[in-house]
Amino acid sequence: MKRREKSKLVLGLAVLMALTATGAVSLTPTPGKPMAPGSAKAKPDKTTGGPVTQESSFIVLCYHRFVERPETVKKPLNQYRFPMQDFRWQMQFLKDNGITPISMDQLKAYWFQGTPLPEKAVLLTFDDGFRSIYEKAYPAIKEFGYPGVLFLYSDFIRGQSDSMKYSEIGEMQKNGFDLESHTKRHLKLALECEKRTPSDFAQLLDEELKDPIQFIMEKFNFRSKVIAYSYGSYNQEILEQTRKAGYQLAFTVNPGPNDRTVPPLQLKRNLILYPTKHEAFKRIFADKVLHLKNLVPDDGEVVWDKQPVIKAVILDDMNPKTLFFHLGDHPLAFFYNKKTHLLRHRIGAPLKSGGHMLTLEGLDLKGQRRVYTWYIRVKHRNLKKDTEEETITHPFSPLAPKPNSVKEGSKINPAPGLQDAKETGI
Repeated sequence: MKRREKSKLVLGLAVLMALTATGAVSLTPTPGKPMAPGSAKAKPDKTTGGPVTQESSFIVLCYHRFVERPETVKKPLNQYRFPMQDFRWQMQFLKDNGITPISMDQLKAYWFQGTPLPEKAVLLTFDDGFRSIYEKAYPAIKEFGYPGVLFLYSDFIRGQSDSMKYSEIGEMQKNGFDLESHTKRHLKLALECEKRTPSDFAQLLDEELKDPIQFIMEKFNFRSKVIAYSYGSYNQEILEQTRKAGYQLAFTVNPGPNDRTVPPLQLKRNLILYPTKHEAFKRIFADKVLHLKNLVPDDGEVVWDKQPVIKAVILDDMNPKTLFFHLGDHPLAFFYNKKTHLLRHRIGAPLKSGGHMLTLEGLDLKGQRRVYTWYIRVKHRNLKKDTEEETITHPFSPLAPKPNSVKEGSKINPAPGLQDAKETGI
């Protein structure tokens, strides 16, 4: 190297070190961008530089209605009426096992400022605003001193039929509950997107996203910046408009754990339905995020093909023999390349139009179970307005089937009858 070039290099390094020391230039990664799994480095805080490791994670639970004891008479959506004896057991389990319910403010501080969460963190969420939340679940939550989140859909609360009264919501707000949006009418928005003209849907979506913000501000003097998608139904257009409407975080009903590598408008939530066995509930808190890239189809993507090819690259160091891939609760055949970590599957039996949940899970080389779920949609063809229902395949239990063994280039036999999967209402 010539003397002049060496002098320039030394001078450049000196300037860079000086700028780094003053804080004008940072050599740390950009906040908010996922790190490579397994890295011991921490993400910096946007405000203070405080570290948050990638493995800082949290679980989200989702409840709807409550009853004192299990109902013996079959009714529509019985699975959403959760018995209080089971709910109290779950709340006690959290306490006994050092699992800390957090507030939405704590979650925002973690997400946007890097403030560490408790080692075992859980967010308790309650959808719709049914009166039984206040009359039955709320007294139990107060006994434990837990915070929570009410996701309210504004037209239901305005109707004041089977919903909580305004005064009851206000009381919960004063005692540790955040009030957030669950849309205006509680529609399957991704289905509406296919039923309507682009202009009609744009107007509808604008109302569904903005009305609850205005409603919560007018009635409870709080600016909602978080939403839970009604029915867990979304697509890429809905995600983009959710961002433009000013929402910072958004929740699906795709089960599984979260960390800051999960997209902020596609956070995971575990539906707690009746019956949920104790062992199934415990298993929810044992999982960590399985980190993937290059998802095909992507989360929220709409596809025309009813037999799509599904691909994902696994970023974590996994034991290939423990990998398990399923659609709803149906196991799927797949090929896995140990060198490139590419997993590939072509759907066999044609999928019905509508939403479908894909889950990939397995054990990493340290024995930690990891899981990731994502949601794709098969587009309806010749959809008749307001008449056609759709099927949503969804994992029916937090207890996943035992992993199948797989060798490089080997194939697991696909499960037949995927087109017969039944919808679970959300």
